[in-house]
Amino acid sequence: CCPVYLGGSSTPHGIGTNISQRTCDQLRCTACDFRVLHYDDYLWDKSCDYLFFRNNMPELSKLRVKMMKKEGTRAYACQCTWRSVDELTDLSTDRQLRWGDFC
Repeated sequence: CCPVYLGGSSTPHGIGTNISQRTCDQLRCTACDFRVLHYDDYLWDKSCDYLFFRNNMPELSKLRVKMMKKEGTRAYACQCTWRSVDELTDLSTDRQLRWGDFC
């Protein structure tokens, strides 16, 4: 994927390019070396913190306690960082995220 895009649940997954703007579904965090998971039509509760993800990732049953249903949104997370996204976003605009394509 180049550039790497994040997006809401209405944005298709796949290999993104400047012409075909798709959200990358093969992301890995270079900080915690964990695959970035994504959940369609959910967002993360504002009370989420680092320890919540560190202790509960990747078990969906444990993560659900801090997930809220919201049509059109996609919740992304690794073990150290998380985002809720509702529109197509170029990953390079978020300097805090250390997620990259590992295809």
